Amino acid sequence: MSTNTVITAGYVAPAVVGLTDKATIAVDAALGNDFRVTIAGSRTIDDPTNPVDGQRITFQITQGSGGGFTVAWGGAYDFGAAGAPTLSTAAGKTDVLGFIYNAAQSSWLCVGSALGF
Repeated sequence: MSTNTVITAGYVAPAVVGLTDKATIAVDAALGNDFRVTIAGSRTIDDPTNPVDGQRITFQITQGSGGGFTVAWGGAYDFGAAGAPTLSTAAGKTDVLGFIYNAAQSSWLCVGSALGF
């Protein structure tokens, strides 16, 4: 049994971290677990700094008013055999992607995506 067990009643809502839209989008995993950005051009999501083994993060990526933009991922993101999903390109659509950090592999393992909200 872990000595770091936390038991709580009710829900846990992590702080939402707004990311700055730019060519390469910086992510600091120490700031939270729920990252959101609206993109106004094709972007790269950089490898998160300050990860913790077992940490779970999600991204909500929304297409800006122009739409049609693509997202590339830093080298620490691992999408497995299926590869990275093709994100929505319609203006205003949001895609959600989840990852778990595996320190032994130095990788953020994709655990799922939901596209086109």
